[in-house]
Amino acid sequence: MKFWKDRFQPHILERGRTYFDEGRVSELERTEDGYTATVKGTEEYEVEILLEGDSIEDMFCDCPYAEDGTACKHMAAVLFAVAAAEPHQRKDTAKKECLTPAGLVEKIPDSQLRPLLTDLISADKKLYRALLLQYGETTLEECMQTLKKELASIGKQYAGRDGYIDYYHARDFAKAIAGHVQRQTETLLARNAPVLALQAGVDTLREYSNYNIDDSNGEYGLVMEEMSNTCMDVLAAADETVAERIFDILADCVKSDRENWFVQDFATQMVFSLFAGKHFDEKKLALVDEKIAVLTRSGKNNYSIEYEMQHLLMRRFDLMKQLSRPKEELDAFLERHTNYSNIRELRIRQALDDGKTDEAIRLLEEGKSADCDKRGLAAKYSEWLMDLYEQQGQRDKLLAELEYHIFTLSSGGMEVLNRLKNICTPAQWIEYRERYLSGRTYHKLELMESEGLWERLVEAVTAAGRLSVLDRYEASLKKQYPDRMLEAYANILVKEAAEVSNRTHYQELARYLKKLRSYPGGTERAAQLAEDWRTQYSRRRAMMEELRNAGF
Repeated sequence: MKFWKDRFQPHILERGRTYFDEGRVSELERTEDGYTATVKGTEEYEVEILLEGDSIEDMFCDCPYAEDGTACKHMAAVLFAVAAAEPHQRKDTAKKECLTPAGLVEKIPDSQLRPLLTDLISADKKLYRALLLQYGETTLEECMQTLKKELASIGKQYAGRDGYIDYYHARDFAKAIAGHVQRQTETLLARNAPVLALQAGVDTLREYSNYNIDDSNGEYGLVMEEMSNTCMDVLAAADETVAERIFDILADCVKSDRENWFVQDFATQMVFSLFAGKHFDEKKLALVDEKIAVLTRSGKNNYSIEYEMQHLLMRRFDLMKQLSRPKEELDAFLERHTNYSNIRELRIRQALDDGKTDEAIRLLEEGKSADCDKRGLAAKYSEWLMDLYEQQGQRDKLLAELEYHIFTLSSGGMEVLNRLKNICTPAQWIEYRERYLSGRTYHKLELMESEGLWERLVEAVTAAGRLSVLDRYEASLKKQYPDRMLEAYANILVKEAAEVSNRTHYQELARYLKKLRSYPGGTERAAQLAEDWRTQYSRRRAMMEELRNAGF
């Protein structure tokens, strides 16, 4: 086990140590050849360490990163766990006195405390600024300058020369920013400056968003959560005048076309979730109208603009209802914006609730035509129409809608196909069925099975070349076509054995070899495959072990 850390890149080793410290390693076991363990990452991964004497011979992990043999953080975490479990690594903590910070301070003579504290403050600027804010009797302006210096120092600590904060430091950086926001808010609220506390928090959010951060694990959520706490704390201590001022600060962030999206997202959430009452609802309505006007004037027409407009229109409609606007005004608003799908759907539901089925059908037909380029939306309208036509007993229209849904939209599964079959004559159904099977459709195999087209099904299933497909239709085909199914399984297993490279996949191969034994001649075929693999892949120790464990 000497020099095992040299096998890992520094950042991989660091992540492995973090995983070990967080207790993600479990089921660590000493085996005849080394160690096995489970590590909880994005999923649970199985790790195996093979030893030759005191040296590492090989390492395996079934995570995607290690597929090509690269040493991963899960392997490192297990090796940290192994090292911690070794007798020579254990520390006899019972012989050592464990002191808490308070207990340690008690042991320092009073005469040495002030000089020691002076040295610590001189060496640690962060500690100096923290004590300065609490005990320094600084002015509010000086306080703000100190907080800005603290924020700048956080960036210098985590960002590289190019200002980039990588994946391995993003979480610690977010935690540091969130901690800064919390201290900043507490400090400024203690000085009775709630508006300044909110503004300083927004400025911190801007500063955070200016960094180039690999926050693929969603670390920005930590900062957003702390900013939300800041906003709630500030409002809890605010009177009406201060609350109005805070709303205006946030509303300006929402409206500004130069504001960072991160700040806009936060401000939007706060404006529409924390401010209630008629006065603020009126202000929110005016804010939404201003946003709608800006989008309209832009003349842009793409998916994101359409999505944002739909979201704003629904928000305006909800505000109008909260403000008890007349029904005529609400209906006129909906009719004016029916070209947006969410507004159209709202109108359709209202028509159905009012018993106006014909109007609902008209709106659905219009929507199907208007949104014909959006297959998912058109399919939703089509499904709605099918239900309404069936309720009205309009067979011809239902048949036409089913045909459109299945063949034009290529939508719907066996439920829709069976629905078509149930309203057709036998001759019509055969024509529709063959039309479906001749096209590039998604449910061919299910339809063949449902219709008992066994010869066509076994040809399609064996040609697919996937174990999952064979498994899905094995119960239907095994009895009638055992030889063809056995050969199809064997061919796929040969291909899989050449491509897989970890213990989990080897275990799966062994399970399938045992499955082959249930076929006539399958015992001999499985034994031959196992013998071939022992010859071709003799260096894959994990594969050889799994074959032996499975009885081969």
